[in-house]
Amino acid sequence: MPLPKLGVVLHDELALRAARADDPVDLVVLRTTLLNPPRAAAASKLAAHIHELHPDAEIIPYVWHLVSHGPSDGLRGMATRTLPGEPRRYGLLQDTPEVREAWTITKLCAEALGATDLILRTPASFTPSKAHRDRLHAFVEARAAESFGLIWEAEGLWEPPETLAIARELDIATVIPAFDGTGRPFSKTLERRWLRVDGAGPTTRLRPILAEGLLASVEENSPEEDAPVILFAGPNGYANLRAFAAYVIGEGDEGLAS
Repeated sequence: MPLPKLGVVLHDELALRAARADDPVDLVVLRTTLLNPPRAAAASKLAAHIHELHPDAEIIPYVWHLVSHGPSDGLRGMATRTLPGEPRRYGLLQDTPEVREAWTITKLCAEALGATDLILRTPASFTPSKAHRDRLHAFVEARAAESFGLIWEAEGLWEPPETLAIARELDIATVIPAFDGTGRPFSKTLERRWLRVDGAGPTTRLRPILAEGLLASVEENSPEEDAPVILFAGPNGYANLRAFAAYVIGEGDEGLAS
């Protein structure tokens, strides 16, 4: 199995203060763009700062919530950047002028960041209905025509077999929690799966037993030809990434305690 690709999920730019020059970061995921995609100049400046810290890292922003989330999903009230118009015509991958305008802004932000892949997070209200499945297929296919790749992060009632089947159909990856609420690692096939260590509950700090279980699951369930991807989120994202990297290269408990 190839070595895992490791990434951090940044909820705000201040999280970069925890970065170190020797961090083995392959991916920097920007969850900030889910709420407020920066304008082109600010996005370019942010990308330059990230690459000062992690020169070889790929930057992956989230798609703006005005594309993915409806007005009942609660994100509109948390954001500072918005667009005029009827709220119900935004979100849920609708084919409306409003959603197309929100995607254009997401696209400009991604281009300024130098990103070609984005994470599409769909809310619990985006249920596994036929209408929503059709919207997802149309949206992903349209983005591929624009040379953007999508990684899908589904909330709500979607079951793992369903998301895997759709990921295969659309040739995309999906983001899933690395652990359940009791600290057990995801133990099914990791084909087209990116694991997210949330840094909450049992995984606030990645203890040795959790790192050992995660590594064992990755080794057992990853396709032989693909490098698994593990993203570390939350306030301890960088610390947990370092701890897991140290464990992988054989420092074991000593690395996890640092």
